[in-house]
Amino acid sequence: MKNAFINKSLPYMQLCVFTFGVLLFQLKLFAFAFILSLLLIIFLVLLSKQERVFSWTIAGYLSGSLLFLYGDKLLDLLPLPYYILMILNRFLLVIPILLLIYISIKFKKTPIPFWQKPDWNSLIFFPFIWSGFHTIKIKYFLIIAILINFAAFAYFIFSAEHSFSRDFLQFLIGFSIVNGIMEELLWRGIILSRMADLSGEKSAVLFSGLAFGVSHMMFGYSLVLCLLFAAGGVFYAAVTVKSRSIFPAFLWHIAMNILMILSGLIPFPG
Repeated sequence: MKNAFINKSLPYMQLCVFTFGVLLFQLKLFAFAFILSLLLIIFLVLLSKQERVFSWTIAGYLSGSLLFLYGDKLLDLLPLPYYILMILNRFLLVIPILLLIYISIKFKKTPIPFWQKPDWNSLIFFPFIWSGFHTIKIKYFLIIAILINFAAFAYFIFSAEHSFSRDFLQFLIGFSIVNGIMEELLWRGIILSRMADLSGEKSAVLFSGLAFGVSHMMFGYSLVLCLLFAAGGVFYAAVTVKSRSIFPAFLWHIAMNILMILSGLIPFPG
């Protein structure tokens, strides 16, 4: 009975360890984050016969994120405008992405199973994704969601002063696309997939969204904004799972980045 309880609760413990590890990393407590990951791996090796792919996914994410920070330090040495460096910073997310792809392949997992044409007619429930008082097709949900996002940012967008110079437009388009694609490949492409393999889609949607929100703390966003990002991450994941494709999340995330830059929430460093 005791062993059955441990085996049943172990996937959720791993999800909690991952989320807490992301939090420790964002607080720059790197050693504690890696120690936590190492203890989980040792625990699984000694006391559990369960698959260890997700524990290595945690270690891979933390290692890739540390290399990402090192790469960002090297970018500062380049004699380029700061807005270009911000776009290149987003390209550096390829480091943890490639590391997690390697881990997935080593454990014979499909790295990004959602890399396919979306089912736009799939239904999503409101407000609880899998249940609620209203259903709507993904294609209509996405349009409505982006319009609601625009309405939320409208006051700040029209209040902000933008010159719409060539540099600003390059940053607006370049950062929005690169950041949207890279973050979605990392969070909804790989991490969501490994979480779903571990504990099922519903808990994967929740925990991947929460960890995604926490991952923005290092950028200086407040706890309230990080929780809003977490809510957004939950719905990005929900759209991905329901449509069986990462492409709707690409579009939504890129649109959100554009709105955030136009509103000043992501300031143009020109």
